Amino acid sequence: MQELAWYVTLAVVAAIAAVFIRVAMHSREGAPYEGVQHRAYRIRALLFWGLLVAGAGVAWLTLRELPYAAAGNGAPQTVNATGYQWYWELDRDSLAAGQPVEFRVTSADVNHGFGIYDENTRLVAQTQAMPGYVNRLHHTFARPGTYRVMCLEYCGLAHHEMLAEITVTAP
Repeated sequence: MQELAWYVTLAVVAAIAAVFIRVAMHSREGAPYEGVQHRAYRIRALLFWGLLVAGAGVAWLTLRELPYAAAGNGAPQTVNATGYQWYWELDRDSLAAGQPVEFRVTSADVNHGFGIYDENTRLVAQTQAMPGYVNRLHHTFARPGTYRVMCLEYCGLAHHEMLAEITVTAP
């Protein structure tokens, strides 16, 4: 899906660049206002309806599976996570793969971004950690391994050292 999004983005950027180049090449030509106005309104209407149809299609393709079903069986494993300047406090750091996990994420001081990364430093789940509020993040780890929790929002001088690890074991 990410690769498709990349190619669609490249195509849209190329189309916009082509329009700008065409306009720049023909900018010195004179034309009667009425003809240009009529054609511009027709193009604007076509673009509007085209974007509306494309947007509805993209929304249908990307949102039809929401809300995502929680994978795994049984009650979720619970992890209480609190962000401090500049560390994470997790009440447990060992979880079973294939079982749903509910992270209850908050902050004791300032806003933090709670990001869980796999062994390839790929973001697998994230939420915001805010003082006075608990965000609930539901995730099921598909594979065993060591996952890192990193702060996604600059929170001060030692932000880069705000790390924690979660060990996910085979069920």
